[in-house]
Amino acid sequence: MLGMLSVIFLGGLSGCDRNAKGLIPEPSDAFPGVIEIGELEVVDGDTLNFFIDKQRGTLAHIMPNLDNETALLVGAADAAEAGIAEGYEFSACPELEEAVNGMTSAERLEWYTAHGTLDCGIFNSDPEADHNRDAKPYYYGQLGRSPELTQGGATFTFIGTGEDVCVIVDPETVFWSQSIAPANRVDQFAYPDHFDDDGDLDIFAGMSSYYTGSPGVEIGDFRGFYTDSKGEVVEIQYGECFQTGSSQGMTDAHSGRGTTEYCTIDTDQQEGVEFTVVLETFSVPLDDGVLSFGVTVMNERCPRVDTSECFIRTESLSSAGAPRACTDRLEAAQCAGQLGSFCCANPEMCGDEGNIENGLCEDIFEVDQAPATRDEWCGSTGLCCDEEGELEIESGAGGGGPGPGI
Repeated sequence: MLGMLSVIFLGGLSGCDRNAKGLIPEPSDAFPGVIEIGELEVVDGDTLNFFIDKQRGTLAHIMPNLDNETALLVGAADAAEAGIAEGYEFSACPELEEAVNGMTSAERLEWYTAHGTLDCGIFNSDPEADHNRDAKPYYYGQLGRSPELTQGGATFTFIGTGEDVCVIVDPETVFWSQSIAPANRVDQFAYPDHFDDDGDLDIFAGMSSYYTGSPGVEIGDFRGFYTDSKGEVVEIQYGECFQTGSSQGMTDAHSGRGTTEYCTIDTDQQEGVEFTVVLETFSVPLDDGVLSFGVTVMNERCPRVDTSECFIRTESLSSAGAPRACTDRLEAAQCAGQLGSFCCANPEMCGDEGNIENGLCEDIFEVDQAPATRDEWCGSTGLCCDEEGELEIESGAGGGGPGPGI
């Protein structure tokens, strides 16, 4: 009898995933674990607004699926149709107006990547030239899991401007910790997150001359070593990506899963110097083993940039490279402080319904601070997955604050 029990016990152990290897995604044949992006341009908000036809001076955002159907007019042509010029307008540059008039958002991005400037004088000096070395204004990509015992991630370069720049990356999708307090429940976080679709990238950066990796082949770092007069080996950190941790900047403070990560890099006295940025893979989503992300470099200090979830939008991509359904509304709900209501209205986008407090979804919907039904809330906010049409999201306040409203 004892022998039989031993066989049963050992058999159970052999069928149990005791080391959790079943939770580790397999390496992808379609998406490598290490990629090289190339050069990203240090852009300003007005350049990004040009692509989406927003007024200059307003807070910008980026997205991978730019409209390729609606012709956008500028200058006199725009004023003639709308009665007043709307959206992005040039300042007294008829040559640029003529060059881009009637383009769609997607065509504007393609045109800008080929020409590299919205400056009238630079453009007129050589209208056919590429003025930014084919540098991209932003990038959306996907990473698979790297093989065992190797570090995965993505690298890119940018050229120092002599001023502060802000590197921002947003890994898919949205992450939050569930509020389970028995009293003073926070409805925004009362519904659990579906964390299998979330990934994590950590930013490191420094001058390219100090980078030890091989772009597209092997992820490195910005550490150097020297032997002092006593024969001791001393490590030197050449990283220049300082992030806010607690109340002070530190090199190893990272944002975590499914959350925007950013850092300010001071390029004073380093105008024209090449920098390398490393997006180091910390975790890959468990649902498909592929980590999607968006990244850009802004010509401002990070506190002056919108670093909310609604700056880099719809970064959760399918295997075909298209934004996943309803993730734009999930991000908008996070920015607007409406995650609880969103999850009650769209439970398929969030975590286990069995782990929510009884009655949470019965009285959570409000419109103008008055109780409402799901349909009334959906119609008012546009945050339901079964709503038709493109979601309109207001720009955020920037600086890592609470983010945009609806």
